[in-house]
Amino acid sequence: MQELFSNLGIDGRLLLAQAVNFLLVLWLLNKFVFKKVLSHLEERRNKIEQGLELTERANREIERIDEARHRELEKARAEAETILADARSSAAAKEKAALTVVRAEAEKMLLKAKEEAGREKGDAVRGAKNEIQKLAVLMAERVLSRSVTKEDQDRAAKEVVEYLEKNYAAR
Repeated sequence: MQELFSNLGIDGRLLLAQAVNFLLVLWLLNKFVFKKVLSHLEERRNKIEQGLELTERANREIERIDEARHRELEKARAEAETILADARSSAAAKEKAALTVVRAEAEKMLLKAKEEAGREKGDAVRGAKNEIQKLAVLMAERVLSRSVTKEDQDRAAKEVVEYLEKNYAAR
């Protein structure tokens, strides 16, 4: 083998020294550098795993919050619809009550107007009766050219009123 090494130009002692140097450098690197690098890589791997775990937890929390928010929104929407329905029914009831009050007031006003019209009609009829009685007496005095007594006036007025009531009061 010596011959092979010498043909290739390899010195055995130098090769042995290089192998020892290599093993020494390998041991030193392993002792001081590789362990630190490996521990640093392990630490980094752990941090990445923790970050992924935190991300997963955060995603689950976000989903939980979204679901809770959705439930709360639905609950608020349902409450709003209930309040709106109550407000509408309350408004309808108030409108109905106001309409009832207005109708009652209108009926009262109509009755009052009818009563007032009846009173005015009665006053007008009484006034007309008195005027007609006076006119009838005046006409009778002129026609008869004499003075009419109180009894004649009452009888004539009664006849005129009966005639007017019979012919005009029914209208």
